[in-house]
Amino acid sequence: MHACYLLSFLFAIVPPITSSPIEPRTCPSTNIITDGGFESGVTPAASAPNPWQVVRFIGATTYSLTQPGSTNAGGKYAFTASLYPGPYSGGLSSETLVQTMKTCAGKNYSITADFKFNEAQNNACSISVQYPFQNTIGSVTTGSGTPGITPGLWYQTGGTFQAVSSADKLSFVFRCDGSGVHNLISLDNVKVAPYAGDAF
Repeated sequence: MHACYLLSFLFAIVPPITSSPIEPRTCPSTNIITDGGFESGVTPAASAPNPWQVVRFIGATTYSLTQPGSTNAGGKYAFTASLYPGPYSGGLSSETLVQTMKTCAGKNYSITADFKFNEAQNNACSISVQYPFQNTIGSVTTGSGTPGITPGLWYQTGGTFQAVSSADKLSFVFRCDGSGVHNLISLDNVKVAPYAGDAF
């Protein structure tokens, strides 16, 4: 059999391999946080599959879902960190609530969340929202004794950031610092959505 006929025969049996174009990933245009209002009623765990994880415990700290939620259009539940210093924590108590988000690198996002302090505690307690910032971490911190903040009332915190990966992390750090200082700090209505403005 001549070579030309052999090649024609092979191509007739095994068609040439072609590649399909890769579909670009679609970036969500709405809120990308899962269970941001804690309305599933499922208490966050230390690991997956719950979308929220509680990590980095310092002191005799605990947490729970409490009722009711935020008065700012909140629902039935809110997340509440219960902070107490431990015997070997040097007066410090802290825990961190974190969720890995489905972000699109290079896209700008805004963060909003409701929070409430149970006590002022001479500004010895705080809530910090932490998010990606270039090669480090950006944060916005509010103290329990911040002027204009009244214990027992709900307020809003937030920030903006530019995503650095497809799985950026959003964290909330609850902290008290001082011997005998304790507090209940609640969180609700966490939302992260695309932001058209400047993220920095």
